[in-house]
Amino acid sequence: MTSDRRDEIMRLAAELFATKGIAPTTVRDIGERAGVFSGSLYHFFTSKNAIVAEILSGFMADIDQRFRRVVETSTSARETVRGLIRQTLAVIEEHPHPTAIYQQNRQYLRDNGLLDVVDAPSRTVRDYWLTALAAGVADGSFRSDIPAEVFYRTVRDTLWASMHWPGRDDYTTDEFTDLLVALFFGGFAEEK
Repeated sequence: MTSDRRDEIMRLAAELFATKGIAPTTVRDIGERAGVFSGSLYHFFTSKNAIVAEILSGFMADIDQRFRRVVETSTSARETVRGLIRQTLAVIEEHPHPTAIYQQNRQYLRDNGLLDVVDAPSRTVRDYWLTALAAGVADGSFRSDIPAEVFYRTVRDTLWASMHWPGRDDYTTDEFTDLLVALFFGGFAEEK
């Protein structure tokens, strides 16, 4: 039961951090939302930043697990990149609060040493992408005249920013994946 309560506190705290920001959210706010005295939260977590660290750690572990599964099951570089795009969109959809915390609170995370929780996993995520892109360049399925790092950063930033796009909810994750894969792989210009 303690684990369930702890998970519920983290879920409620993530919602507060995502909507109010980490800095303005107090332990008292979290306690009130969770229906416990703020002092009782210290039974579960040592500090507000410990809650943030655990939320982000779980978030990054989920991304790593999803990406690893894509890499292990894909049979081509193109299929791998499509899978990474799809899983990124699925993470955004399934974890909107940790996504918002990571995107909207970078300065707080940096100032409080909380980027350490995401730095190593972020490098691993980058490696999944760059390995797939290099394999695609090597087998001729991807262009060699555009640096893989440029493509990766463009796709990554576009995917994560898409959570804020008006009309994003008009598409299922699979439909949105198909649109973005068509755009990233085929471009927007009509072929003549």
